Amino acid sequence: MTSTARISLLSKEEALQRGRELGISDYIAQMNIFRMLLNHPKLAGELNSTIISLVSGDKAVSDRCREIIIMRVSWKAYCDYEWSQHWLASLFFGLTEQELVSIRHWQQAECFNADEKTLLAATDELLDNGKISESVWQQLKAIFITDQALIEVITCIGNWHMFALILNALEVPLDEGMSSWAPDGVAPEKK
Repeated sequence: MTSTARISLLSKEEALQRGRELGISDYIAQMNIFRMLLNHPKLAGELNSTIISLVSGDKAVSDRCREIIIMRVSWKAYCDYEWSQHWLASLFFGLTEQELVSIRHWQQAECFNADEKTLLAATDELLDNGKISESVWQQLKAIFITDQALIEVITCIGNWHMFALILNALEVPLDEGMSSWAPDGVAPEKK
């Protein structure tokens, strides 16, 4: 990833001010992605609201499952920024370094249970094909029983894929102190 973003980042002070006006937490507002997105405050506020809906309160997808989805999306979308940010978040939510590295080639990994492998398969299918096969959908329905939970799973995949596209297209640089492709600098191979 280049060190120069395609759209200027707001200063941290200006991002904090705009973020506070929109109810965006100081932590989020100071991240490079939001320092860029806050150039479009209305859109930044809406994107933040979607994230908050998926990570807090009455959510149907566990933090662990959400982070597994995000890390797989990041890997498949070649999104260093998202991978690096969520490497730390995933560790915070209890995933291990070995599990996170195994997301790269999850099909051979023994550290994921059957439900997590179904979630990873659904993520891959949706990203690769734009839909989920009937067999994987039926497995998802057995795990995430309610319509709310199923919608949330699909929205998690779509939301973080959208963020990966934004981050890659606008060449948002890693935040200060972040390591590229944690923990070992190994990036996905481009097709």
